[in-house]
Amino acid sequence: MEYPQKDSLKILIIASEVAPFAKVGGLADVVASLPPAFKDLGCDVAVYLPAYRQILDYLDNNYEVILRDLPVQIGSKLLNTDILKAELAPGIPLFLARQNFLFDRPEIYQGKYGEYTDNLERYIFFSRSLPLFCSAAHIAPDIILANDWHTGLVMPLLNQGAMPRSAGVFTIHNMGYLGLVPPNRIDSIGLPEEYYRTDGLEFYGQMSLLKAGIIYSQAVVTVSPTYAEEIQTPTFGAGLDGLMRWVKESLYGVLNGVDYQDWNPATDPHLTANYSPGNLYGKRLCKKDILIKMGISKEFHDKPLIGMVTRLVEQKGCHLVAEAADALFDLGLSLVVLGSGDKDYERLFSNLKKKYPKRFGLKLGYDSILARQIIAGSDMFLIPSLYEPCGLTQMYSLKYGTIPIVRATGGLSDTIIDPHEDLPATGFKFHQASVPELMKAVTRALQTFKKKTDWPIMQETGMKCDFSWEYSAKKYLTIFEKAISIRRGMSK
Repeated sequence: MEYPQKDSLKILIIASEVAPFAKVGGLADVVASLPPAFKDLGCDVAVYLPAYRQILDYLDNNYEVILRDLPVQIGSKLLNTDILKAELAPGIPLFLARQNFLFDRPEIYQGKYGEYTDNLERYIFFSRSLPLFCSAAHIAPDIILANDWHTGLVMPLLNQGAMPRSAGVFTIHNMGYLGLVPPNRIDSIGLPEEYYRTDGLEFYGQMSLLKAGIIYSQAVVTVSPTYAEEIQTPTFGAGLDGLMRWVKESLYGVLNGVDYQDWNPATDPHLTANYSPGNLYGKRLCKKDILIKMGISKEFHDKPLIGMVTRLVEQKGCHLVAEAADALFDLGLSLVVLGSGDKDYERLFSNLKKKYPKRFGLKLGYDSILARQIIAGSDMFLIPSLYEPCGLTQMYSLKYGTIPIVRATGGLSDTIIDPHEDLPATGFKFHQASVPELMKAVTRALQTFKKKTDWPIMQETGMKCDFSWEYSAKKYLTIFEKAISIRRGMSK
């Protein structure tokens, strides 16, 4: 199948995060690194985001105001927004919807007391602003690529007739977040009554903005081939598995990619020493550096070090690590963890730090530089997720010569080769989400670590893996071609 004419394909990506301006999870990395891959293939691409306080602070007035007081309806209210234009990367515009009442806040999704109570209205407003902005700015994309529930409403707006020449493609980064709107807040959505039926947004008495994106898009993409299969099952479908089976002909699993210009241990400026597959001496220096930074006692500096950079939530298998902690430390290793999330898990890991102060390093919060240093300095990287749509940290750790130990789910299964599957291997997998299975995988990793010839081969194999965006971006273009054909057929 031929790709669309790249010199004429116009793509507008709408999302709630983009690195490095506003980042909470892997979505931000994808939205930052996918546009340059499209541009390299000859496409015109731009990104649309809310003008969060941290983005404006980051830009430090390096933007222009291209529209003022654009009125956006949400429920019975009209809220004005300004549209700003900055640059995400050379030749890639970043458009920002500035509405200070909704987005001028210390954090993106939550404050010190938890999630902002008006998150639904914030992202309904943001979604509704997109077609108005495009119309006022005379922008006519061929493709609107929306991401997760925050932008799911864009798809029924296109279905209503907004931007009739723009095809809608909806990407699911995590099926577990449904964007549920309770009955007393449905008016803020602003769609006609027929959209609120079971064959529309309705989900067990509420409305789902994620479902809106799935139902009314021309194509649905999720972020790994295995996850595309998993979300068609009751275990991973979050109550929408029947819908996913219904749309399976327009459902695609496209593996996320890595920007190796950014993630490369040979050039990473944040490491205490650089290194490459042919010379891993710098990795030993990175290990020493992170052991000191994370407070690991000197008596454990020559022991295996496992790293984790994760959200401290159930999905990430944090309870498995906590339950296995005594057995893990009995193996003679040390563990360093960077992350934040549920307060119960933060307390649980803080208590582990008190119990094992010499061999457990913990930093609560997010620190992008420390994350890189943990990935570079660890011998192994643990990702025991209950489900993982794609995952990026295992790809980063492969590039940095840090062997992943992962649960075989979603993109983790797609990107890691276990010695039991094939050789040369790149990591270790376990299938059942249980402490015994996790321990078996860690034990196998430690046994290989002791083999001074096998371990460097595994490291070098992983470091040479190529998960760059070019291949995935080309798959997106094929999907876009199909979506455009469907959309243009609907408009005739």
